[in-house]
Amino acid sequence: MDANSLQRACAATEPIVERLSPADYGKTTPCAEWDVHQLLNHLLGTLDLGRALLSDTPPETDAGPGEVPSADLAGDDPAKAYRVGMESLLAAAGGDAFGRMHSTPLGDMPGAMLGGFTTLDIFVHGWDLARATGQPTALGDDLAEEILGFARQAITDDTRAPRIGPEIPASDRASAIDRLMAYLGRTP
Repeated sequence: MDANSLQRACAATEPIVERLSPADYGKTTPCAEWDVHQLLNHLLGTLDLGRALLSDTPPETDAGPGEVPSADLAGDDPAKAYRVGMESLLAAAGGDAFGRMHSTPLGDMPGAMLGGFTTLDIFVHGWDLARATGQPTALGDDLAEEILGFARQAITDDTRAPRIGPEIPASDRASAIDRLMAYLGRTP
């Protein structure tokens, strides 16, 4: 994974966030424990956490990986909150951020791994929000194939719990997006 992949995942998810409205906030999502509003806040927290980890600075939010921030990050303009968070993340991902090691609460980690998990999270949660709100989920098969390759290397049966469900079988003829979602325990 590289900064270009991260930028593409952010760009694919942005129009989905732009079409969200407060009327969508109570809808259920493929992330069973979160409604649209909670998932949106998790996504916004992911943008900040990715920025912090890739720039070796403290996060501005209080949520770690797989958590929902205690404060509402979406505010009155979720599209603007997403855009600002995305721009900060992408700025942090520039330069040599993907090519060097970063200190994390879990120990030192390569930038490509941090960026890969951030890319995966943004792309997958874009899909989750689209599914929950009846939006198109065509986020790009080429990027989905790349993220699936990363997921198969980085996510094992031992590291799935508690946020990633067991793999669901998918046809070899299924789209890359459907195979990615099935690998991550979502019904495509």
